[in-house]
This record gives sequence, C-alpha cells and structure tokens, in this order.
Amino acid sequence: MSPGSVVLFVALLAGVLLIVMALMVWQHARSNPTYQPLEYVVEHAVRHISERLPEDSGLTRADIRRILDYEIHYLQGLAQDDRRNPIEAVAGGHDASIRWIAGEIQERHGVTYSLEDIAAVLELEADYLVAIGAVGDPVETQGEEQE
Repeated sequence: MSPGSVVLFVALLAGVLLIVMALMVWQHARSNPTYQPLEYVVEHAVRHISERLPEDSGLTRADIRRILDYEIHYLQGLAQDDRRNPIEAVAGGHDASIRWIAGEIQERHGVTYSLEDIAAVLELEADYLVAIGAVGDPVETQGEEQE
C-alpha cells in the first residue's frame, strides 16, 4: 500500500468513527427528556417559604414544615373520618383546611399557630408551586366563563 492510500484509509476510518459517535450521542439525547420533571420537595418548599415570610412572623423552619406536613395530610384525604365518603379538599388557604391544620397541630403537638400565620404559609406554598411550574392556567368548566 502506498503512503497516500494509508492516509486515505485512516481518514475514512476516522470519519466513520465520528459518524457512529455522533449517531450514538443523537440517540442518547432523544431518549432523555429535555425538561426536569415537576417535583414537590418539602424541604425546598420550606426554604422558599422561610425566605419570604415576614421576619416578625416568628415561625421557624420546623414550624413551617409542621404546617406543610399537616396540609399535605389534609389534602391526601386523611383528615376525613370515613374514607368511603370522600370530603372535598380545596388546596390553598381554604378556611376549613386552615382551621383543621391549626386544630390538629394544637391537639397533637400542643403548639398554637395563628390562623393568619398558617394562611401565610399556605399562600407562600402556592407561590412555590407556581415557581416550580406545577400550577397551570385555570380550567374553564362548562357554563363558566373566564374573566
């Protein structure tokens, strides 16, 4: 083989190798989503809320975590006495959920939080949900017009 043929053969092999590598990278990129899946992480929510709460609220991260834990418990439907007759759970600072959270924490932990503090935590939790992209546009139901 002449030296020119060897160089041409090596260049051809290198080109084929580069094409194969490019195809492998392209296939791998297609198999992985380009977005991050939405994840509600309690510790991230606690940090988000504690950074935005007024300093005079007096709530610690442990207090915020406790309120969120009971709100999650409420929303999972575990707050109802009879799971065969489900209750309507409204997310966010709904009066019934705020009162339930305050009552449960008082009864189980002997700690009292003001309803305003609980409402503020739940409002900032909603802000966290918006920040992670977990809240979409309102859904228009039949017979209801959006403003």
